[in-house]
Amino acid sequence: MWITAILLTLWLAAAAHAGPLEDCAQAQDIDRRILGCSDRIRQFPGDATALFNRGSAYLGKGDFDHAIADNTKVIGIDPAYATAYYHRGMAYERKEQYDLAITDLSKAVEINPKLGRAFDARARIYLKTGQRTLALRDAERAVDIDSLDETFRDTRARVYEALSRPREAIADFRRVLSSNPSAKSAIDGLGRLGASSKAPADTIRKTERSPTPGHDAAQSRHSQEDVECERAQHADRTGLYAGYPCWARAALAPRGRGR
Repeated sequence: MWITAILLTLWLAAAAHAGPLEDCAQAQDIDRRILGCSDRIRQFPGDATALFNRGSAYLGKGDFDHAIADNTKVIGIDPAYATAYYHRGMAYERKEQYDLAITDLSKAVEINPKLGRAFDARARIYLKTGQRTLALRDAERAVDIDSLDETFRDTRARVYEALSRPREAIADFRRVLSSNPSAKSAIDGLGRLGASSKAPADTIRKTERSPTPGHDAAQSRHSQEDVECERAQHADRTGLYAGYPCWARAALAPRGRGR
């Protein structure tokens, strides 16, 4: 009988603490994950997966410096680890180190052009820093990669709103609500735009296809000139046309001086 009791005690202890590898792999308990990964890293300092898992746990906990440190080690071990660049970029974004964040997110999508989360994150940073043409380019790429992701749609809607393209913004906000009726960002966005949060599906599809007056297809595809113009504006915020969107440069340029 006492043997059974001992075995039961051992089994319960094992269930409560499965070991560093299992603890490091689970996502339900962040602190347990950090401890498990730390144990694993002490045993195997070059374990990129354990470092990545601990870094993601630190990111989720809001410990951005440790998240950056762990993902930097991952990248040192495996320079092609796209998601490590993405996570480090997210940590830099939270620290408002936007240039570093953009550099990491750019590397992430260079390694993995299908990493929609990285395009979406970079679009949000471009939007925060006033680089709206670049933001739209990335937001569209994210939606192209996964048109069902409501986060990507919401980001693109906010970019459209910032570019004064309300019809397209409304269409995206409504698509977000069609999959998540309680999405606060979309509800607030429609409120700002003076639009109803409800619309028939065929109306949404029609609105998505309808171009906004004043924006032709060439404008919406943001040419390389648009991108370079916006980067120059961002670098020199005191320039003559710094306060105007790049797609309007032709209207603002003096007559007789080309495009």
